[in-house]
Amino acid sequence: MHPIYEVLLSQARITAACNALHIVEARFCRWLLQSADRAESSTVALTQEFLAEMLGVRRTSVTEVASKIQALGAINYSRGQITILKRSTLEEMSCECYQTLVDQAAILT
Repeated sequence: MHPIYEVLLSQARITAACNALHIVEARFCRWLLQSADRAESSTVALTQEFLAEMLGVRRTSVTEVASKIQALGAINYSRGQITILKRSTLEEMSCECYQTLVDQAAILT
């Protein structure tokens, strides 16, 4: 198997395990960090509906988590736009899967 496919398969496994095992707050932070990394921007367009689908939770759960993280001053969230204000806080709140996925992506570069 080609190395790129092995990395992509590994990332899919990590994400699936993360979704099954970790709390929604940690998964939310992981998703937000990954999205910002790919967009190469601290502001990303992510609706509550989309995040709920990706995290496998109800939209109200996303609202609660986003509100909590915004109250901590880590993000600003308004009408589908999320701006990361304190990346270090998100990294602390995220599960170890984020760093594992970053390390896996580094293999491809």
